[in-house]
Amino acid sequence: MTRPLIIAIDGPSGSGKSTLGRMLARELGLLYIDTGSMYRAVALAVIDSTMNARDDVAVGDLAERVDIDLGGDPDALRVFLDGRDVSTRIRDEDVTQISSVVSTIPAVRRAMVQRQRELGQRGAVLNGRDIGTVVFPDADLKFYLDAAIEERAERRLAEEREHNPEATFAQTLADITERDRRDTTRADSPLRAANDAIVIDSTGQSISEVLKRMVSIARERSGA
Repeated sequence: MTRPLIIAIDGPSGSGKSTLGRMLARELGLLYIDTGSMYRAVALAVIDSTMNARDDVAVGDLAERVDIDLGGDPDALRVFLDGRDVSTRIRDEDVTQISSVVSTIPAVRRAMVQRQRELGQRGAVLNGRDIGTVVFPDADLKFYLDAAIEERAERRLAEEREHNPEATFAQTLADITERDRRDTTRADSPLRAANDAIVIDSTGQSISEVLKRMVSIARERSGA
């Protein structure tokens, strides 16, 4: 029996991973797994527990204990934390800030990698920052998405203003710059393109243009 197709999409904040991951999963009829949402769920658990987000031992233990699950189709992904639907809450600014801290904790990453591997075995499109290098190094297909940092900041600002109308470009750019620094310099699973990843720079390109290229490559690779 043929193993279900596993597609990894990595890249920095604002590179289009989530949007394109959802669209690609829909086009190919695969499960969509937004790994960033799982780290956000851990961040929310930390906030709810009132523990110090920089207490690596306590946060790592919490990540091992909480139940995080994903459901719904690619266009309506639902995130559940201990059975509670937190899909909207995890997009709030306080969760965003904490998630960038807890996602650098090795124990948290180990716990989430294990859960992602379990979910991905059904065949899936997964996006994150270490999918092709750590979570699924043997993925059938790996993409690494990138774009100029100013364009990535514009994209993220549009998302943030849905929850925070007062968000500014300057602050969003500063946040992304800091997130890039953390992601690329962390000791555990730093952000980088896998050696066999297909790198796509989407600067100046529309979502539909990038998706068309990714679908074509995926179908060619799968023989569909």
